[in-house]
Amino acid sequence: MRRVRLYFIPLMILVLCMADSRHYGFSIRFSPVERQRVDILNKEAFLNRYQNPELSIRSAYRALDIIHQTMPSYFDGILRSYNNLAFGYYMLAQHDSAQVYIDSVIFLTGTLPAHNVAENSRVERVIARLMNVRLLQRSCFIADSYDSLYSIEHSRIFSHTPSNFLYSYAQMEYYITSLTLNYHYRNSSVASASGTELTAETIKNMLRILGEIEESRKHLRCDYDEDLALNYAIAHSYFRLASASDSTDLLRKSYHYLIRNCEILSYPNQFSIYHLANVFQLQAFIVADPTIRPKAYFEDCWPQVDSLRKMCATIYPRDRIAINDDYGFNMFRVSTDLFFQTSDPYQHLGAVVSAAEYCLRINRFSKAVGYYSLILADTTWHENMAPKFEAMLYDGIIRTGFSDFFDDKAKFYVREMELQNMIRQNESADASLRDKLEKTQSRTKYLLLAMTIVSIILLVFACLVVLLRHRTRSLRDETLALQEAKRQDVERIANVETCLSVMRHDVNPFLSYLQNKKLSPEMRQEVLEQLLRTFSNIKNWTNISIPSGLQFQPSQFSLAEVFDVVGSTCINVHDHVLLRFVPNRFVIWGDRQLTEMMLRNLVNNSLQHTSQGSVIIEAKPYSDDPRFAHITISDTGCGMNDEQIEELFRADKKIHNESGEAHGFGLILCKYIIKRHDDNTLRGCRIWAQSTPGKGTTMNILLALSGAELN
Repeated sequence: MRRVRLYFIPLMILVLCMADSRHYGFSIRFSPVERQRVDILNKEAFLNRYQNPELSIRSAYRALDIIHQTMPSYFDGILRSYNNLAFGYYMLAQHDSAQVYIDSVIFLTGTLPAHNVAENSRVERVIARLMNVRLLQRSCFIADSYDSLYSIEHSRIFSHTPSNFLYSYAQMEYYITSLTLNYHYRNSSVASASGTELTAETIKNMLRILGEIEESRKHLRCDYDEDLALNYAIAHSYFRLASASDSTDLLRKSYHYLIRNCEILSYPNQFSIYHLANVFQLQAFIVADPTIRPKAYFEDCWPQVDSLRKMCATIYPRDRIAINDDYGFNMFRVSTDLFFQTSDPYQHLGAVVSAAEYCLRINRFSKAVGYYSLILADTTWHENMAPKFEAMLYDGIIRTGFSDFFDDKAKFYVREMELQNMIRQNESADASLRDKLEKTQSRTKYLLLAMTIVSIILLVFACLVVLLRHRTRSLRDETLALQEAKRQDVERIANVETCLSVMRHDVNPFLSYLQNKKLSPEMRQEVLEQLLRTFSNIKNWTNISIPSGLQFQPSQFSLAEVFDVVGSTCINVHDHVLLRFVPNRFVIWGDRQLTEMMLRNLVNNSLQHTSQGSVIIEAKPYSDDPRFAHITISDTGCGMNDEQIEELFRADKKIHNESGEAHGFGLILCKYIIKRHDDNTLRGCRIWAQSTPGKGTTMNILLALSGAELN
């Protein structure tokens, strides 16, 4: 907690200073190297949030150290670190620490004027608010949870945002939080191994949310942990709905998502004890639920049940559970063992309570007492961490006669009454909230009716006004049309100027080659053919100059095939220059046409500025992140100095070669193409140059590998 306070105050002041600098019109340029270090540490913290929250917290603190020392106004980095810390402490059930960082994100984004808050910062704020809803859920503040969730939903931030990593993560977290709040808390009894009865309103909400998820899921791309978490929430929701409606079809959907999680867990390097424990525990809940007939899963859903059982045995061969009378008990036993291998004390308590409740139902009292003894001996959980589970714990202890001492019984009973009273008060507040919402909806209906009547009256008057002002509007429309035509003329001139720049950049090398009297007839013919192909592609290139830019059309494609196409269209007029494309087997996720444009441009640039030696194009796995392919175009040309490299991708700068010819538009185009890939695929696609004067240049490109390649 002391470390939290040490970071919070200075970073808050620095961010406020940054806000002032933005307000007055100047900005601070960050070191790309330091920013990359911060982003890598935050990514490491994010990827370890479930499996190793301690490591996640350490990585987030290291990112904050770098920000504090070298670039205190890196606002997005600060918010990402805070949210990573909040999630890490949430997974360790250290709710006070998590709350500090949640409040920090909400406070910092709330202090800036609306026009100064970037889109990423808005989304980080939503992520923090969703984490706050989860903390309220755990503390049984149901009314506050729903109130916060309604506020996020009505902000409509997910209805107009792009489909990139951060937005996908926020939207998936919203779905997970919404489903959990409905199936776990707003119902007529506690969410344990059995006995949950969903209200009609809850069923309606769950079906609506599940419909939205099924519609938007194909557009959401984050990471496997988020897929596992969302799949589990969907599977649990379908199970609760199947229990409430006695529907075999809904139960099959639940098994479908559990099987999908087992498929993910079987991928290389994707095994997760936390998510596997969820798979086992949900199977136990299904078996333990008295409203689901054994025929439903032993006969109607048998293909899915048997497939899931075999996959679990393959992933976790230590426990091969047979389908027998002890099936449910063994599922609870394995899930509890797995949860106790994680560092999440909240799951320790929930697993023990669920398993013990089931043991009491099947009259295995000694096993229930064993589970209660296990959690009482566990020092990681604490009071007020999970009031609902804690109340169930003391209720079970009292029912089993766990202790013969009167003082112990009295202590357990008093604590249970305190918790039950607190839960009832919050449930009463939730009921009041629902009643208030229903009244608000009724008032809204009457208000809409009144507004409709008023609108009709106003429409009649508006028609009269329109008739009287028709001539005035006609004149105004003509004026606006003239202004728009003038604006379009100016834009067309700018577009033509840009297109001419592209054409000049592409055509100049070929004209230079054709002016060479020593050029052989065969080479001259090849240059002419390439020039004709360049003119035929002008239509695609001119799309760059329009405001919306070239459309990004993602797909999976073979990088080797792209190398072949680029190699066949590049011209090497120097007899002493070796052009070589190193074979590879990578499958890229991106836009194939844009990738071909980028590589063709870079290879032609290297050939143009290399009079002897070689131009080598190859691809390898990126050492810092195996999800990316690292493509290099290395030449032995004239090279560049540090100042030229720094200005290489800037639109307001031109780089001059030894003959004094300026170039640079093609590299700006390559930077544009990489940015489109970075915005629409995994965050991390980039391009940079390394060069030594007189020794050559290496252009480096990072492109995202496809899911099939990663698997």
